[in-house]
Amino acid sequence: MAMHTLYRWFGNIKYRGKTRAKNDFEIFILSECHSLEELPDILKKYFGNINYKKGIKDFSFWGLLSGRYHFYGSPPKKNLNLIDKIKRAIIKCFFVNYGKVIGIWNLVDIISGSVGERNIFTPDEHVAEIYKYHFPDYSVKEISGHSKPSRNFLIFVLAGISRKFLCDNTSGISVFANMVSPFLLKAYKILHPNQKIYIRLHDCVSHITNDPAKLRGDIRSLIENKVIEGAESYSEYDAELLDICYKPNAVNGQVIKSMDIGVRDYLYTFIGSYKSVEDKSRLDDFSKIKEKLCQIFQSAPNYINEYIINIDNIKRERISYSRYLGYVSKSEIVIDMCRINQQEGFSFRIPEALILNRKIITNCRLVLSSDFYDASRFFVIGYDSINRLESFVKGNLEPLHPDILKNYQCNDWWIY
Repeated sequence: MAMHTLYRWFGNIKYRGKTRAKNDFEIFILSECHSLEELPDILKKYFGNINYKKGIKDFSFWGLLSGRYHFYGSPPKKNLNLIDKIKRAIIKCFFVNYGKVIGIWNLVDIISGSVGERNIFTPDEHVAEIYKYHFPDYSVKEISGHSKPSRNFLIFVLAGISRKFLCDNTSGISVFANMVSPFLLKAYKILHPNQKIYIRLHDCVSHITNDPAKLRGDIRSLIENKVIEGAESYSEYDAELLDICYKPNAVNGQVIKSMDIGVRDYLYTFIGSYKSVEDKSRLDDFSKIKEKLCQIFQSAPNYINEYIINIDNIKRERISYSRYLGYVSKSEIVIDMCRINQQEGFSFRIPEALILNRKIITNCRLVLSSDFYDASRFFVIGYDSINRLESFVKGNLEPLHPDILKNYQCNDWWIY
């Protein structure tokens, strides 16, 4: 894979200041792996000639061995006969899977390419969609393929060698969500010396590293050496663990308010998935609440908007963020269930509901000590008696002070 890193890097030096044409060779997508609807933006960014085939049986041995075929993704192992299993092995051995290749190209392009005055780099397409909604003044791009230390070191070395050719002196702000590689951040700073760089941990530390102590030391060193301006986490627990800034998830108030058209179609909305294929306990706490709501309101089943995403097929079944916001804006109650544990920070559902002035049912007990907590606004599973549910649902909301709402709007983040 170092070959692909070098190929793209020196190609960027050659095409500096010019628009690189999309690759003209054909990329095949197997319909048994992907659908046209879930075609990722990053693939369309690099290839204009994309073709669909039903399955691996449509490709000849000679074509696979000669490298004539280029694929996005690998065929699944299930339901393959012996011949198709051999073909799948050829694909993996000869590495004609451009799903991983474009991740490397994209990483190289972001580190070595020109940037604007405001930039956010996110770990995947779904997260990018959220940030695009709440930061319309920023250029939001997906950044992937940065998990291999040896490749990151190679990019750091190439940045030092190529400073004369690739340096971009644009002044501005660059925010990296979950990207904590010191080598990549140093490489980006070498080539973008006038960018103020921030790290935002969009996920729990446990999802980002197995060594929090090392990460804490790396962040401190990056700040002391003026590579980055600062680091922050949406989790207060993680922020204390790493000795960085605690900044809870927040939303663009103007965007969220514009979604509210004054119509209520649902009693509540919950859209989400289980923790994993094996662990489906995430929604256990809510089952009794749902049962009680249906007892209180006999017509409740007709006004429940619940969509459980299959964790095995999450990319295909996940709905767009704009569609999700449309559902929430038409609901009386928002359901918020912890993704990982009680130590994680508030999800985006909390500030969305606060701005929309909706009631919230949650099992996140952190809300009890928050500045926005009010019993008229929250029913906390595991804390409130289920007998309070009826008065909670039928009661009126106490207004939130505007100064509290400001704390959960992100309009001025990183500017001041």
